[in-house]
Amino acid sequence: MDLFLYMVLGLAATWGGYVLYMLVATRASEGLPAAPLLPVFPQLAQVQGRALVYCFSPRCGPCRPMSRDVDTLAASGAPVFKLDVTEHPEVSRELGIRATPTLIVIESGTVARMVLGVKTASYMRQLMSATAA
Repeated sequence: MDLFLYMVLGLAATWGGYVLYMLVATRASEGLPAAPLLPVFPQLAQVQGRALVYCFSPRCGPCRPMSRDVDTLAASGAPVFKLDVTEHPEVSRELGIRATPTLIVIESGTVARMVLGVKTASYMRQLMSATAA
């Protein structure tokens, strides 16, 4: 029984460390210039206010349902761009994208915020609003 408890505690500590690392890594990317995205999305330079870049991989299971929400948001006219990280690994590396799905909020030519994990359409709209925290 002790071995099982140690295994569970070890796995929990490892997972907690990984989550903490990912949180710190995404915060480190905030404030970086959005210049690596401009060759892929030249229209990003013309966006007034906030824009959202959705980073995904075609093989990512959690990305599939979120992609539908992103497509719906983009169809409504919101400045949303989809970045396939398998097609643009150099851009992903420069921006510090370590997992998919990842949302990047671009404001005034810089990375204002980076968020990991599956998010809803309403959360994405909130991220794009000027009052998003």
